[in-house]
Amino acid sequence: MDAAEVVVEANFSRVFLNALGFSDLEMTPGFKIDKLIVDHAARKNVTAEDIFLQTKTNPYLYMEVKGRTENLSSEHCAPHKRAAWQLKRYMRHPQSKSVQWGVLTNSLHVQLYRKHGKIVHPVTTCLSLEGNLKQIVKEIKSKIEVPRKALIITIYNNKGGVGKTTTALNIAATLATRKKRVLVVDFDPNQSDLGDSLNLAPLEGQVFKMLSSTDPDPRDIITTYRFKHPRLKDTWQFDVLLADSDLVMGDIDETKFRQQVKFTALRKALESVQNEYDYILIDSPPNWRIFSQKAVYAADVILIPARHDNLHSLQNAAAAINKFIPEAQAYRQEKAGEYGPIALPIFMNNAPLPRDPALVLMHKAIDKIIQETKAVHKRDITYFFYPKWTPGKINHEMIRIPQLANIAKADFMHIPAAFAFRPANDCYYNLLTEYFLQ
Repeated sequence: MDAAEVVVEANFSRVFLNALGFSDLEMTPGFKIDKLIVDHAARKNVTAEDIFLQTKTNPYLYMEVKGRTENLSSEHCAPHKRAAWQLKRYMRHPQSKSVQWGVLTNSLHVQLYRKHGKIVHPVTTCLSLEGNLKQIVKEIKSKIEVPRKALIITIYNNKGGVGKTTTALNIAATLATRKKRVLVVDFDPNQSDLGDSLNLAPLEGQVFKMLSSTDPDPRDIITTYRFKHPRLKDTWQFDVLLADSDLVMGDIDETKFRQQVKFTALRKALESVQNEYDYILIDSPPNWRIFSQKAVYAADVILIPARHDNLHSLQNAAAAINKFIPEAQAYRQEKAGEYGPIALPIFMNNAPLPRDPALVLMHKAIDKIIQETKAVHKRDITYFFYPKWTPGKINHEMIRIPQLANIAKADFMHIPAAFAFRPANDCYYNLLTEYFLQ
């Protein structure tokens, strides 16, 4: 039956939320968010004086409902794109800071979304409820009742020399100065640059041993990096999982390594400590080979740095969005039944001033990449280069880290620039507020 939204609302919504564990007093239909209205909000009551239906404060979950005629069977359908955009808009609203989950459904299909700061990403694919209702309710209920704490972010571009390690290191440092618990993973054993930036020697065989175990747990090989600023009372710190010198490509048999270490091992290892951190960052090597594949597979989101003065960094960033990340998504859906990593908008690392003549060339190159992607992949990736661009409003503003001499200087000092220099910390904090911190 092609029931309209009002019929789905009347016959399905409350029953579905009940099945997810919310009582009638723990849900509010037509929940107001400033001038917006989401179909349902829900959270557990805390005390007899804090009944959500009455207080309507600190919602935990939003549910957006559509009629059965709205096709939500695939993210490629226009009705799904509109509905998902609507749900994400509600979840990202400044008055929705307490919201952690979003549910999109038309009673035929359902998709679960997770929110972490400003990031809203799909956790499940578009699931058919036909014949699977009990199992899907059980799956969604288990996720929202025991959420994994940390957001796992892989910094990746298929091109080297774009500042992946510097980005991972300084994001970790900046989050640490904001009292966040952070683990950063150096997953580039050929370079080991992240450990070297902190003057820490790589491990020798311990990462391989951990990843090849049946129950990989990194706790015993995690190092804490501490920094005492001379003018501050507190010590800043974050945890590091260093690279393994025994895993240098060329020194290992890649075929044998694939047999000894499961493709899912890194993800499984990080899940074991996911509730001990706010953020887990993975510094990935370039090139689509075994280590970068594992790093992208393990992530919730992919942060992609690029250089305005390097055409190949722009092309490889597009390749990551069009080819490599979808490959990781497909494999994650097959192996774990989860949606898999999503790409965040590309940001320009070491960006010059807006009037630099080189930027004209960069915009021409990006326009060509966007048009080629439309022709070959039938996909519009304009948003990933220009996140403020809309069909009705051309906006070439990009997310950027400006050129700063003290970022390079800090590398020679073996200290994160965000710890040593206030301007660098401010720049990376701005980057965090663009993507992650609400």
